[in-house]
Amino acid sequence: MEEHDAEFRRSILDYLVHHPGAKDTQEGVLNWWIAAPCLDEGAERLAIEALGKLVAQGWVLKRDTSNQPIYSLNHAHLKEIRTFLTQDGNER
Repeated sequence: MEEHDAEFRRSILDYLVHHPGAKDTQEGVLNWWIAAPCLDEGAERLAIEALGKLVAQGWVLKRDTSNQPIYSLNHAHLKEIRTFLTQDGNER
């Protein structure tokens, strides 16, 4: 499970590094940032938990709106995120 968590976090961050202006809902994150619209219920839960961890870490911003939260890159941490993604040579 930890492996999937790390994979989801990397997918989200990789998307944001390549699309720094992206802003989306939780559903959009699952469909576009992770690019896995057919996740089963367990994997979807893990992906949402990974998103929550990135918000708690401060790398992803969560803005509450009247409908649903909107997620985006915290540009103040872009350099740190790039370093994280390239630690294992995995940045795409």
